[in-house]
Amino acid sequence: MNAADSQTLSCPKCGQLVDVSDLAVGSEIECPACAHHFPVTRQFNHYQLERTLGEGGMGVVYLAQDLNLGRVVAVKVLKRELSEDAKFITNFLKEVEITASLTHPNIVQVFAFGEHEGHYYLVMEYIGERTFDDDILESKKLEEARVIDIGIGVANGLNFALQRGSLIHRDIKPGNILIGANGVPKVVDFGLAMTPETAEAAAGGEIWGTPYYVSPERLEGKVEDFRSDMYSLGVSLYHALAGRPPFDASTAELVAAKHLSETPLPLKTYAPTITDQTTYAISRAMARQPESRFANYNELIEQLEDAKRRLVTNTGSIPLGSVSVVESDVENTKIMWIAGLAAGVIMLVIGALLILQYSKSV
Repeated sequence: MNAADSQTLSCPKCGQLVDVSDLAVGSEIECPACAHHFPVTRQFNHYQLERTLGEGGMGVVYLAQDLNLGRVVAVKVLKRELSEDAKFITNFLKEVEITASLTHPNIVQVFAFGEHEGHYYLVMEYIGERTFDDDILESKKLEEARVIDIGIGVANGLNFALQRGSLIHRDIKPGNILIGANGVPKVVDFGLAMTPETAEAAAGGEIWGTPYYVSPERLEGKVEDFRSDMYSLGVSLYHALAGRPPFDASTAELVAAKHLSETPLPLKTYAPTITDQTTYAISRAMARQPESRFANYNELIEQLEDAKRRLVTNTGSIPLGSVSVVESDVENTKIMWIAGLAAGVIMLVIGALLILQYSKSV
């Protein structure tokens, strides 16, 4: 909403009307009549916006009271320029309608959506403000078991959205994974979500999202499917275990370039105690080529659950040969070339030793 929107509040102490048009929701104001300090709120439709929870490229999320139902909710209000973009709004309303029909323990529920005073908005359940990103910032490196649980939960939520609504999220990152009661992860903000049809139409267009977690195919303007979300989830889990994202640079453009051209350092470089099963699951999820990732979410979930079982029983390695499917064709070629070279060197050494031994015997 624009700061210029006319708004007055009544001082809760003396009743004096105070102009708060230029003040942000949640800021504090002093009553000019009685000097009482009180927070700035704003009524938006039948929601009382109390303070800002977050702000992104698409709009602002507010903590609010639903005045009709008497419950606390989160209200996301789109920026006016997006609200005035007819094509964007057509797709937005279509995808949000599908999202509102999804009820799953790992997805933040959408209660309602609509338009008010020139702004489109959606209303979501409020489960708190802690995110996976907060956990990473606080702990730097998270425990393996915890990261596995979050990975399983998020993958389950994304799989449900895909199966029930044919939705791909398109902005999976630690900041869009809320941590609810009992540590349950919930995917939030399907604002960039698309069906396969709209994703195909959007290919090559403007790139929204956070460069640290965006898939290579999206950066290249190619058509996305669920494997793009899987890549972003893999990068998020890598970040949580390594204490840093797999690719970092001074600008968003350089980060994007690394996603397209570089291979991340093995996870064990930063977290040497991580089990092979977890390393494999994350490495394959974030393989550069989509076809090298898991074929579906069930495979990823199964691998993470296996990693959790192995972690509990403290056993070591995954079956020999499994990791090879993670590598891209180029990386496989490198490995085969190096292996062939090493074998050749070994054969030369063995040959030299045999000749030497034969010379001595004669």
